[in-house]
Amino acid sequence: MATSFQSSILIVEDNLAIGELLEMILKANGYKVVGIAATAEKAMELAEKHRPTVIFMDIMLGGPLDGIDVAEKILKKYDISVIFLSGYDDRDLIERAKRVRPLAFLMKPVIEKQIIVELEVALYQIKKKKEQSFFDDDVFREELPPKYADLTPAEIRVASLVRKGKSTKEIAEALDVSGQTIMWHRKNIRKKLNISNKGENLVTHLLK
Repeated sequence: MATSFQSSILIVEDNLAIGELLEMILKANGYKVVGIAATAEKAMELAEKHRPTVIFMDIMLGGPLDGIDVAEKILKKYDISVIFLSGYDDRDLIERAKRVRPLAFLMKPVIEKQIIVELEVALYQIKKKKEQSFFDDDVFREELPPKYADLTPAEIRVASLVRKGKSTKEIAEALDVSGQTIMWHRKNIRKKLNISNKGENLVTHLLK
C-alpha cells in the first residue's frame, strides 16, 4: 500500500519490458507513475515537467550518458533523488553511483517486495528531509514573545511554518496531517493572538 506521503515516480529504463513491469508493480501498490523514459534526454524532459518525488533509474542506459550521469544532472538541477536499478554488481560502478547519494541500489531482476520496501523507506527519508528543512533554521520557538505563550506545541509548529510563508498544503504535507487540520490550527492561532480583523495577514502578524 502506498504511503500517505503524496508522491510521484518517474521510471528511467531503456528495456521497455522491465519499465512496464515496474510501472505495473508500482501502480498495483497505489503509486502514481508520471512516465517511463528510455533515454537520458527523455528523462531530463520528464523530470523537468513532472518534478517527481523519486526516480527509478537504470544505470546502463544506452547513449553517451549512463544512468549515473543522468542522475547527477537531475540531482543538481532539480534536487530529485534516485533508486538505481542494475543488472551488474561491478564495484567500480557502485562506487561511481555513490557520488549521487542514491536512496537505494536494486539488482535486476526486480522483485516486487524488495521494490516496495525500498521505495517506502526512500519516501520516508524524503519526507523527513523535507520536514526537517522547514525547521532547521527556525528559531521562532526560542524567540517567542509572551503573547504567544498560550499556543500549543502543534500550533507553534504551524505558526513557525506560516511565518515562513508556507501554504496550508505545504504545511499539511510537512506535518503529515490534513489541510483541514491546518486550517483549524490557523483559526485557533488567530483567536489566541486576538486577530479579529479577517483582512489582517497572519504571516505579517507573526513577523512583528
